[in-house]
Amino acid sequence: MTSNKIHLIIHSDHDIKRHIRVQKTRSPYDGDWVYWGKRLRKIPDKPLRVIKLLKLQQSKCDNCRLWFKSDDTIEIHHKDRNRRNNMIKNLSLLHGHCHDELHRRCA
Repeated sequence: MTSNKIHLIIHSDHDIKRHIRVQKTRSPYDGDWVYWGKRLRKIPDKPLRVIKLLKLQQSKCDNCRLWFKSDDTIEIHHKDRNRRNNMIKNLSLLHGHCHDELHRRCA
């Protein structure tokens, strides 16, 4: 059942989304993958296990060893292929295309 009452939206109705400030001289096109990879770990909207894996893998794909960028598709791979085994030692982060390639090779 819905009511036809008017509801005033207030600021506290919304969650605060924090952002990480980019250093003054930095640009995504400057080629400093170390800075951008480390910055990726600090983005607050990422799940905790993704942040842990980024730190463990030093912000690099476990397949191609290239740095993750902010616009990359990052996927979690189960090393033993068991989706129920979510232990950190069984998980690795891969680029979306690396994950596809890995499963294509193993199929």
